[in-house]
Amino acid sequence: MGRASLVLAMGLLPLFPRSCVDDPSNGTQVLHGSASTLAELTTEVLAGLASADTSRLERLRLTETEHNEMVWPELPASQGNFPLDFAWRNISMRNAAARGELLGELGGHELDFVDVECRGQTRTFASFRVHTDCWVLLRRDGEQLPAQQLFKDVLDWDGELKVFRYYEP
Repeated sequence: MGRASLVLAMGLLPLFPRSCVDDPSNGTQVLHGSASTLAELTTEVLAGLASADTSRLERLRLTETEHNEMVWPELPASQGNFPLDFAWRNISMRNAAARGELLGELGGHELDFVDVECRGQTRTFASFRVHTDCWVLLRRDGEQLPAQQLFKDVLDWDGELKVFRYYEP
């Protein structure tokens, strides 16, 4: 058995399609459209809101393939009788509602980013971390706004950050 066959047989290669996982040794992103810092991610979200660009907002969010093939297998819910397709539909519906509310409230407004902080517990899994309870400080026309949750949780895949889903109150 050759080395490649042995590695495959031992299950040491990821089972993710090439469309969502590239070879990290060549410096490409694993999570396409990700940001490298919470500040960068938040700034990109604000730009998407200012331009009411739903495509941009969705590129910053975990995709169905990323969720289903990379994240879901490590989540506790995946070990029970909770169906994957139901989990993704639930996240997608809540995300669409939240994105609509955010666009209605903040869409088209130029907002100045001040700070972002994830105040909750960082949950660590085998391949990734999830930063929870994220709050954003903004200014509009020089006036400080109350802290807001544009997104509640952020996926951190080895320093590549994406919105898990947008937050709806």
